[in-house]
Amino acid sequence: MIEKMKFLSITGPKADIDRMTETYLSKYEIHLENALSELTEVANLSPFLEINPYKEALSTIDSFYEQLEDPSQISPELMDIEKAIKTVRAVQDGFRRLEEEKSRLQSEHAEILDPLKIIRPFKNLNFDVSEILNFKYIHYRFGRIEKQYLQKFEKYIYDNLDTLFIKCGEDEMYVYGVYFVPEHQAHKVHAVYSSMHFERIFIPNEYHGTAAEAFEKLDTRHREIHKALDANKEASRKFLQDNSTKIVSAKAALDACSSSFDIRKLAACTPGDTNTFYILCGWMTEKDALAFQKDIQNDEKIFCLMEDQKAPATQKPPTKLRNPKLFKPFEMYVKMYGLPAYNEMDPTWFVAITYSFIFGAMFGDVGQGLVLFLGGLFLYKTKKMDLAGIISCAGVFSVFFGFMYGSFFGFEDVLKAIWLKPMNQMMDVPLVGRLNAVFVIAIGFGMFIILICMVFNIINSIRRGDTEKTWFDSNAVA
Repeated sequence: MIEKMKFLSITGPKADIDRMTETYLSKYEIHLENALSELTEVANLSPFLEINPYKEALSTIDSFYEQLEDPSQISPELMDIEKAIKTVRAVQDGFRRLEEEKSRLQSEHAEILDPLKIIRPFKNLNFDVSEILNFKYIHYRFGRIEKQYLQKFEKYIYDNLDTLFIKCGEDEMYVYGVYFVPEHQAHKVHAVYSSMHFERIFIPNEYHGTAAEAFEKLDTRHREIHKALDANKEASRKFLQDNSTKIVSAKAALDACSSSFDIRKLAACTPGDTNTFYILCGWMTEKDALAFQKDIQNDEKIFCLMEDQKAPATQKPPTKLRNPKLFKPFEMYVKMYGLPAYNEMDPTWFVAITYSFIFGAMFGDVGQGLVLFLGGLFLYKTKKMDLAGIISCAGVFSVFFGFMYGSFFGFEDVLKAIWLKPMNQMMDVPLVGRLNAVFVIAIGFGMFIILICMVFNIINSIRRGDTEKTWFDSNAVA
């Protein structure tokens, strides 16, 4: 069924809004409306213009909260807002140092990666690289050449050129090396190497010692950076773990304060003789509204006016479903298609009964139904899964129809059918002939459900005062 709603207008001194929210309003569910939009006939209203001072701190602590391994398992401690903000600053400062170290290491890693990649194929060159890079009268080029072209080059051309090619390393396709040529022959030899698809690799002037020594130095530093990054990652993880309770507690405190402060966006202000007053408007269930009024009856700073759904509110009352525990999981299906309007019928109970009944009729089996019931019940109790609750309820009907059909884990001869055997039961239908009984019953039940849904549509149309839809809609009286 749909809860009956009450429209509340709450007012008090502007400076008292936080106390009212934290002391009273936070204990109840309320659907707030924009007071300026609701109270259009009230003069001298202005918006409650203040910037939320907790937003930045909340955003910061949220970023740390999301990095925790399993924050939902950590129970927050009671923490006031001043301590929460100090906690955010302390955690931010501690983590910033680790992030700065990480950034420095990543920057150095990026700088070292290219030189390491360039020198790696030439690490077997046993000569001082910096001296090669400073040759004046001998030209050189580092690079790579495909193996097939190198074989042709060595067989047909190499011995006829004034050049020296030193192999340094190779992979599946290429041979890496460096060739030397006298200055006066350089132009000709460069052209020959180019014709053999020699790809030049430019070596920056920043290596010291032999290629092996340069590579070893860079590779050692590369490994050191990786170890430092791993250590930094572990330090960050440990820092967050050590401060996890503080982070969760600070987030809870800031969440509460920020939510309370955000209520001001929907509040309006009106000037009084001595004070400025806030006005909040919203919907509560009748039960909560009465409890709220009782809660504040002795508080002289708060005044609350309660009206029913016929009050001159510009917004329609929100819909809140209230169903027995047995039917509550089936609200999932209703919400999938959209909640009914406030003055319409709640179809949850109808969905629950018909869904379970049809499931049981289709899959009537004592053994399998019992498995569905117990498995669904276990998941619903432990994981709070609505779908598991639905499966459990459907399992009960499956067991019931299993006895009706005499079926146990697919065996039709273990139990005696109380009602009928679906495959064998036949019945005579006037003007049609002999048909399967379950087939006929299914058609009749389908007709019954369609008629009931048409009746629901008529009832909803009457409640909305829509005469045309009540009588002449495709699912109406006509």
